[in-house]
Amino acid sequence: MIRLLIIIVALLAGLIFAPELSANRGYLLVSFDRYTTYETTIINAGFIVLLLYVVLLVLEWILRKLLSMSSITRGWLGERKIRQAQRDSLLGMLALLEGNTKQAEKLLSKSAARSDAPALTYIGAARASHQNGDFVKRDKYLDLANKAPGCKLAVGLVSVELQLDAKQFGEAHLTLKELDENFPKNKQICQYYLSIYPGLNEWQKLITLISTQRKLLGLNDQEFLELELHAHQQLFQQLASESGSALSDYWNKNVSRAMRKELSYQKAILSAYIDHGCGKLAQEFLLDKLQHHFSLPLLSYLPQIQVTDHYALITFLEKQLKRSEYAGYTHQALAHLKLKENRPEAAVTHFVESVKTLPNVADYQLLASLLADQGKPDDANLYYRQGLEYAAKPAGLVELNQEN
Repeated sequence: MIRLLIIIVALLAGLIFAPELSANRGYLLVSFDRYTTYETTIINAGFIVLLLYVVLLVLEWILRKLLSMSSITRGWLGERKIRQAQRDSLLGMLALLEGNTKQAEKLLSKSAARSDAPALTYIGAARASHQNGDFVKRDKYLDLANKAPGCKLAVGLVSVELQLDAKQFGEAHLTLKELDENFPKNKQICQYYLSIYPGLNEWQKLITLISTQRKLLGLNDQEFLELELHAHQQLFQQLASESGSALSDYWNKNVSRAMRKELSYQKAILSAYIDHGCGKLAQEFLLDKLQHHFSLPLLSYLPQIQVTDHYALITFLEKQLKRSEYAGYTHQALAHLKLKENRPEAAVTHFVESVKTLPNVADYQLLASLLADQGKPDDANLYYRQGLEYAAKPAGLVELNQEN
């Protein structure tokens, strides 16, 4: 209705003003300097202006179309590069899994910026560089991956994993400490400490960690006990390498009473003393434990202890002969001690008694050799023969005879 009203008004205006305009068309002169360049009526000039306006509109439309074509072209080229990056990223991951690390690094590093997951692609490139032995590029790619939002923990854990693989324990420790400050109580961070502390020989820190974070680490009873024992064994070795007194002080002051009663920990400290030449401390420790409880596993360490004076042990063992049910083991230990004191005749006496209830090839051979040195070839041949007969017996029959 409004459009119709506008058309009617326009027609009426034309009927009223058209005759007047046709009678008075006016005059327009366009001149530059002294030269007349154009002259026409006002009506014609109006038509010309209108025509120019239409031409300008057409030119604007053409320009817009051209610019639109340019943006479409740019968009098509951008999408093509993205598709190429996605394809290179996929091919790079496959190359990494196939072990073609050089090709993997090339494809992944080139496509990471335009891939759907830049952080993951940079991590893949870092793994490829790590396997190529180029740790500088590895760290550069990890830094680029770390710039992606929300990836700090994941990238940090991958960094620690690769540093541990390269035995870069110091760098891994620094990275892990930073992660631990930003992401406390994280199970994976805590588990990486289990690998870093042994690499740094920080056995006391490892013991503290497994004691305080056992629940977070998810260790069952068996895993906890094995890891705790291993850490103490290594700590004992470390302390003994410094000095026997340092290990002795730690045992008396820092090891719990329950642990000191366990045979596995007693064997661990004896091994540490012996391995680092602390024979006197080893002998004192062994004698103390045997006096409290005559333990055959501990008695087996006796031949390994290097000291100049065996009097205390010999006296103790000779007393044990009268009341110990393990006379064969006691005779065997005394035989080795008497040999260390250069008393072969006494050693022979104990060996003769020990092989009666505790026969073994090494003692038969040693006994026969001692008898031969003492000018008793018949006795020596007898024990050589018994040793050969014992060695020829089936393993099951040997064990049965020893039990009897």
